[in-house]
Amino acid sequence: MKVTTSRKELLEGVQTVAHAVSGRSSLPILQHIHLNAEEEGIKLTATDLEIGIECFVPAAVEMPGEATVPARLTQEVLSSLPDADIKMSDDATHAVQLLCERSEYKLLGLPPVEYPSLPEVSDATGFTVPADTLKEMIKQTIFAVSTEETRAILTGVLVEYDGVTLRMVATDTHRLTVRSHPVGVNALEAPIAAVIPARAMNELARIVGDYEGEVEVQIGKNQACFRPLDDPRRTFLITRLIDGQFPAYQRVIPTAYTKRLTLATEEFLRAVRRASLVARDISNRLILSTNGEYLIIEAESGQSGKAHEEVEVVREGDDITVAFNARYLIDVLNVIDSEGVHLELTESLRPAVIRPVDQDNYLCVLMPMALT
Repeated sequence: MKVTTSRKELLEGVQTVAHAVSGRSSLPILQHIHLNAEEEGIKLTATDLEIGIECFVPAAVEMPGEATVPARLTQEVLSSLPDADIKMSDDATHAVQLLCERSEYKLLGLPPVEYPSLPEVSDATGFTVPADTLKEMIKQTIFAVSTEETRAILTGVLVEYDGVTLRMVATDTHRLTVRSHPVGVNALEAPIAAVIPARAMNELARIVGDYEGEVEVQIGKNQACFRPLDDPRRTFLITRLIDGQFPAYQRVIPTAYTKRLTLATEEFLRAVRRASLVARDISNRLILSTNGEYLIIEAESGQSGKAHEEVEVVREGDDITVAFNARYLIDVLNVIDSEGVHLELTESLRPAVIRPVDQDNYLCVLMPMALT
């Protein structure tokens, strides 16, 4: 393999795929990036056998070939080299030589034939979704994913598609987020329901970044893949699906309410953030109670003191007092772009629903905390 390419573009490619590199694997090859020099450039691939990322870096290829390089060391070397063209070649010992102006490095690789191939997505159903919408859907749901490995099915985001509507759902049993978006009209033999690991979703949001086009989604029996269309870097992410049955989340969503509070999103968020500083010592519990045209937000800790906030509210229904985890309120208010939010309630110990005032495609169900 002999190629010449831009240091900046090579570094960006390495940084893109390196997020799939395993830092804990017992297989040394999985701590490497696979390089495949083709006619137009270099295809970079990395995987930890759960997710895989691939991208393309344009290069002048003098001699095609394959090699592997240690991911972390390669990133560090490329980050510190001058911003100039890099000549890259390998030898019979699988070492890769980097030449950049007066700098020369030799990185010890492993036999490229040992590098695992990315799996194929079999029996896939495909559709496209705008990249900005996909990124927003991930942002508005992923914070509710469980971090408890004892229930693996809850450590991912449920993706549902019925041929008309794309829906993402996440829950850790204390809260539930649901975001939907219309995606054309396609005839499906059966609706899709797949649970994608949270890590893969985070990487997808990062890959999409500021991309403004469409993203092709392919969901198969055991794998799902995502590919930004018209991306000159040909970035591609593939991930395994989490096996199991996702809970019947529809049963958790209240179908009616007896009290509804309408609040200014930013004002509500700022007040909750301030009060949460005191609530940290008491399991993040905030007490919310209505009083005329105001919502009172309080927290009292024997160690820290007392917080009292008043926020203007438009109330429908009787007064109510309810307690919520401050962190959960902050998480959902942070991802709502609407100027106002509805907080829909029935009783103090029944699930509540937070929705944007002017949108019907998003909701978050919150389980309240005990008042004492």
